[in-house]
Amino acid sequence: MMTVRAMVDLLRSYPEDMRVVVSGYEQGYDDLSPEQVTVIPVILDSGTHQWEGQHGNPEDSPKTSQEPASITHVLGLHRTSN
Repeated sequence: MMTVRAMVDLLRSYPEDMRVVVSGYEQGYDDLSPEQVTVIPVILDSGTHQWEGQHGNPEDSPKTSQEPASITHVLGLHRTSN
């Protein structure tokens, strides 16, 4: 797990003018822009398949009569390539 503080500390160890990218859809890399960094709600540790991310989107969670899952807000980095 990484926190904003840990990320800031890590980023301080790199040159200030170093380019930042995210992985592409299937291959390669895409530039990262400030618009791609947002606060998003997630359900922690909800992924059950190896092809899923570790944490889930609350909108993808099945609606049941059971107690609702705990939603946490995190800083997300979004890929924009098609």
